[in-house]
Amino acid sequence: MPAFPHELTRSDLERSIHGALQLTGHPDGVAPLRLPTWTRAQQADGGIERMSGQTSGVRLRLRTAAHTIRLEATFTRTVSAAHPARPFRLVAETASVACTVTLDEGTTLVETRDGDATLQPGPRSIVHFSLESAPGERVVTIWLPLAAACVVHSVRADAPLTPCPAEAPRWLHYGSSISHGSDLHDPRGPWPQQVARELRLDLVNLGFAGNAMLDPFVARAIADAPAHLITLGIGINIVNGDAMRARTFAPAVHGFLDRVREGHPTVPVSIITAFACPIHEDSPGPTRADRSGLAAATPRDLRPGDGSLTLARTRSLLEQIVASRRDAMLHLVDGLSLLGVDDGHLPDNLHPDQAGHDLIAARFAPHARRLLHSASVGR
Repeated sequence: MPAFPHELTRSDLERSIHGALQLTGHPDGVAPLRLPTWTRAQQADGGIERMSGQTSGVRLRLRTAAHTIRLEATFTRTVSAAHPARPFRLVAETASVACTVTLDEGTTLVETRDGDATLQPGPRSIVHFSLESAPGERVVTIWLPLAAACVVHSVRADAPLTPCPAEAPRWLHYGSSISHGSDLHDPRGPWPQQVARELRLDLVNLGFAGNAMLDPFVARAIADAPAHLITLGIGINIVNGDAMRARTFAPAVHGFLDRVREGHPTVPVSIITAFACPIHEDSPGPTRADRSGLAAATPRDLRPGDGSLTLARTRSLLEQIVASRRDAMLHLVDGLSLLGVDDGHLPDNLHPDQAGHDLIAARFAPHARRLLHSASVGR
């Protein structure tokens, strides 16, 4: 008899995956995606496709008495000259124990300066999670990597496995690399994952590093997906890329909200303005690397009526937009109340470290509770 005689069927494997908007079938596996494949035809380049393929917040939930679970998967990391491949982690946890596995292997997508990427195939990974012995079945959650895409080929164990439903309010959160958590290590570390675990929410993390650009296809994907709570982190990537002026930013936000509301007319929606980022509070993008390799703004003379966006300006515009819409279920959370200018925790001048994510999570959790309460009162 094989050491792991119990294997999830293809159907049960698909039903065990949470945190994805689409599952795509492969001849010998399943790939969770955080954006549907139909969005690819509307994307300007492959950047958001690669980021949405990474499995931040995606997890398998299983009910089992198994001591050891064997996961076979192919992991794909996106790398470039500025961002070489880093080891990545998976975590399997129960209510009483967590098993962490670190890998540095798999396929790579090598980005070129023109935004394209070439594939360098690598080996499959075999991951063993050793858990506590259990007299009966309990829920095991396997968190997939933050900054790698994944094709799950098989899940086997030394005891029967069954998929475990979410049985929790579904939270769709849209944001930047700070939501994605692409600079962190533990897949449970990004602040949305922390809040979801604390409040027992079924999270779909739509944080796409560098790509929170108010793309209409993302709004449509959110509108089409079931949700009990929606939060939208808006501002930092628009400024990072110097992507818009005030003239285009305000209509883009309104259009994004209009499309989300078409799919979710009564669901609480909260806009979270940009967290503190001193280099961009009063200086526009594009973001660049200074001589020390840290993130820096691109200062220039901002004349009246110029329309260039700083973080302070995006916050002011978002406040006006929310006030103008007269939507009782639309809320505004000031990002500076979650991570302020004096809080620090920005080792590269741009991305919060793990302590920064911990702080944001602790401060946002009460907002999430109130939003969920407003949803229950409104029904």
